[in-house]
Amino acid sequence: MSHSPSTPDPEPVSAYVADGARIAAILLVWGTIAAVFTYGVADVGLPFERAIAGLGPLFALTGVLNAVLYVLYRTVDYWHAQT
Repeated sequence: MSHSPSTPDPEPVSAYVADGARIAAILLVWGTIAAVFTYGVADVGLPFERAIAGLGPLFALTGVLNAVLYVLYRTVDYWHAQT
């Protein structure tokens, strides 16, 4: 009879640090894009600057959802590797 542990073996700490760095990079890139659209492009004086500035929060939300999607992907990948 095969005995499988109730909790899987942990990954090395370096794997968790690398995943954290990837999540931080995702948030940094999308946050930079959001800041450019919110503060940079809106101050240039373009005809539709209010609509363009409204894209900033949309890009910020996209970045957060992208980071959540990455976490879900890594969770499924980690679970699949254990089975």
